[in-house]
Amino acid sequence: MKAITLCWCMSRVPGVAAATMTFVAWFEEGLDRWTMAERLEASMLCWSIWKHRNELVWNAKKPEVSDVVTLAKLNFIDWYNAQKNNQPSHEINGSVDTNLEHWTPPQFPTIKINVDDVIFTNERRFGIGLVARTAHGIVLQAKKMSKVGILKLHVVEAIGIKEALSWIKANAWTNVVVESDCLRVIRDIQKFKHMASPYGHIISECMTLCSGIVGVSFNFVKRSANKVLHVLARSSLSEADCTLSGDALPMVVASLVLDDLI
Repeated sequence: MKAITLCWCMSRVPGVAAATMTFVAWFEEGLDRWTMAERLEASMLCWSIWKHRNELVWNAKKPEVSDVVTLAKLNFIDWYNAQKNNQPSHEINGSVDTNLEHWTPPQFPTIKINVDDVIFTNERRFGIGLVARTAHGIVLQAKKMSKVGILKLHVVEAIGIKEALSWIKANAWTNVVVESDCLRVIRDIQKFKHMASPYGHIISECMTLCSGIVGVSFNFVKRSANKVLHVLARSSLSEADCTLSGDALPMVVASLVLDDLI
C-alpha cells in the first residue's frame, strides 16, 4: 500500500477526497475534478499499478516505484500519439517533410529547437549544436557541447535530441517543436518501440523526457534547413560546452540566422 501511495505522489494527478473511501468513489470524484490530461494520466497509472501488481503476485518481480510511474507515462505518450496519428493533420509527433529545405518559423507561441551533430573522427569526439528560436525568428538561446567517443551517426543524433529535451525541460519551455536532419532518429521517436540496444536505450530516455514536457513534437528537415546548427556543432571542437544568448552569437552564426529570415 505504501508503494502505491508513492506512485500517486510521484505523478502529477491532484489528490481528491471522496465521500466514501472506495476506489470507485475516489475515481468518480477525480473524473469530476481532474482535467482531461489528469484523467488520462490517472488511468494509465492505474493500469501500470495493476500490471506490476500481477508481476509481483505471479512472477515474484518487485518493481521500483519509479518504474511503475515511468511505464504509465510512456504508455500515455503511446496512446496520445496513436490518437493523433489517426487524424489527417497536426500529429503530436510532428511530421516528415522531405520538401522543407529552408528554415521556417513556428506558429506563435511555439518555440522551435533545431539540433545537429558532427563527428570529429581524428579527435575521437563528437559535437552537438542546439538553437531555440521564437515564431519571429528571434534566438532565445544557443548551445554547443563536445563529447568524447566514436559512435555511429544515428546514435550521436539521438544523443543530440536527448540533450535538446533535457535543455527544454531545464528551461521549462512548453509548446516546442524539435527539428533534426536525421530521418531515422525522428522516425524512431515518432514510432517509438522498445529496442534492446544502447541506441534503443537513448530513444527510451528521450521518451521519458518527453513525458515531462508539455506540447513537444518532432520534425525532420533537410540539411539545408539546418545550416545554423551545422556551423554551431562544428565550432564545438574549439569552444565547447557553452550557452549563448541571442545577442552574443558568433558573427558567422548570426549571419546564417538572418539568412533564415529572408
